[in-house]
Amino acid sequence: MTAAGITVNCFAKINLFLDVVRRRDDGFHDIVTVFQPVTLHDTVIISPAPGGISLAGDDPDIPWDGSNLCWKAAELILGEYGTGLGVSIDVKKRIPAGAGLGGGSSDAAGVLAGINEHFALGIEGSRLMEMALDLGSDVPFFLFGSPAVGRGRGELLEKTEGLTRGAVLIVKPDINVSTKWAYQNPNLILTRAEGGHKLNRLNCLLGGLKGFPDVALETCNSFEKVVAGEYPEINRILVLLEREGARLRSLSGSGSACFALFEDDATASKV
Repeated sequence: MTAAGITVNCFAKINLFLDVVRRRDDGFHDIVTVFQPVTLHDTVIISPAPGGISLAGDDPDIPWDGSNLCWKAAELILGEYGTGLGVSIDVKKRIPAGAGLGGGSSDAAGVLAGINEHFALGIEGSRLMEMALDLGSDVPFFLFGSPAVGRGRGELLEKTEGLTRGAVLIVKPDINVSTKWAYQNPNLILTRAEGGHKLNRLNCLLGGLKGFPDVALETCNSFEKVVAGEYPEINRILVLLEREGARLRSLSGSGSACFALFEDDATASKV
């Protein structure tokens, strides 16, 4: 932190497991997922301003206006706790949009945490988490600070060890997948209950991660068949990653990014 502002690194995530359980009465979906942070990150620079909110970013394809989650995060926290304060937000993007890597949500969480810290607002963690959920179902995870099993909409978080060894390769095709489209797709199969083979697979994955790369891993992603069926390029990437010996490969979220786990950086770089 400097007198001029604060810089926050906002990390991406992959979903090592993602089961869409059911559609809720409120229109959201209950899920069971394993969130894993990765080193890929955006940089958010937050500085005091004479008044209001200004937002800029270096990706011209992203709207840097009131529709952006960073703007909404600043508006939410300043409206309740920082009346009269102004803030300038500058976002350096490295996490691709429309990829299922949580870039926008991570940036929004960074804005909440950064404004709270820089302006010494003293907002408790539990209240920050509530505001994060108002912004989006996966925003609370990016304040959580640890690999986690997520339930409910994804906001009910339980710390887990996650992936501690190996290397993650992320492949992002020139395709953006709408999360709304994926959840509303009639071909999405809902499991209705967290039980049976899906729960066993989750437990096996969590146990297997502790022994990775010496232990075989198996996972599921409820969106994979729907998204790979709609976008042949994504299906091709998943097939190629498996052929190249990935210890685990899947979509992240509803895509379009695919990821693969390898035993070390050298193998991942070669692939």
